[in-house]
Amino acid sequence: MIPILLTSANTLTERKRDYAIDRKHSTDCQSQEANHREPVDQLERVISYLQKQDSENGSDFTYNDDAIDILTEAQDGLQECDCSGGDMEHNEYRYFNGNVENYKGESPEDIRKYILQDYERMERLHRGDWCYIGIRAEAEVSLTGDVLQEVSSGGLWGIESDSSKEYFAETEADELAELCKQLTAVGFSKRAITTAVKNAMHENV
Repeated sequence: MIPILLTSANTLTERKRDYAIDRKHSTDCQSQEANHREPVDQLERVISYLQKQDSENGSDFTYNDDAIDILTEAQDGLQECDCSGGDMEHNEYRYFNGNVENYKGESPEDIRKYILQDYERMERLHRGDWCYIGIRAEAEVSLTGDVLQEVSSGGLWGIESDSSKEYFAETEADELAELCKQLTAVGFSKRAITTAVKNAMHENV
């Protein structure tokens, strides 16, 4: 008899990208770029228009100065913190720089939504709500006398532990199929392999 085991195993300090999340603040804090970017950009366009008017009318024409000052103050106000703190703990990275390239071609609103989903997923990983695991099929066989040797499938790693039962079952079946091919190649009969598969055990390491 060939005993078979199916095993599983657990396996920034600066803003680097657009839509980065500052973990020092809550995700709904207005200081988060995603929460103030659009209104701040709108005000910036108005300020640029007023500055252009001043420039075209000569240096002595300062009619728009007061309006520009008010709009600039409004910009600053939109970027001020209005929360009591975020998820950042001592000695942890401050910024979550999401992989914006994954959402190339999407609208800014959708990109912000997807990056936030990625961030929340990362925080659940950090809390231990889920982890990455690997699955492979192993068999201990005797090829020469009493010496036991291990034969295993290549394994699939980086599987999210909260994946569906169907996905786990499919992956296990694939790993078993690969192991069966290896056992056949070293000379075990189809009957012996079938019996071993029926008696396969699960083991977490």
